[in-house]
Amino acid sequence: MIEWTEPQIWTLIGVFAAALVGMITFTTQVMWRAIAAQFASFRAEMRAEFAALRTETSAELAASRAEFTASRAETSAELAEIRAEIGSLRTEVRHLDRDVQAISRRVFPE
Repeated sequence: MIEWTEPQIWTLIGVFAAALVGMITFTTQVMWRAIAAQFASFRAEMRAEFAALRTETSAELAASRAEFTASRAETSAELAEIRAEIGSLRTEVRHLDRDVQAISRRVFPE
């Protein structure tokens, strides 16, 4: 039977220990590289999504601005029409006041 004191046993123990440490080191390195690659991929994907979101948001903002500009123009046009109608109404009221005064002078002479 082979005893623990023989050099071949210690050589095999050293070889197995070196192989174990080498495998653990190799596995750890591969795992870290895979994790780093996943993070890099995730980072690139998120940047692309944010860029697309910015582009989409910019387009929506431009459309909203165009709609607001159009509604502002419509509102301004309607306000101009209302002001014109109020001006003509004031003119008619002044003429009505003048006509009522003329009628009252004829009906009730002083």
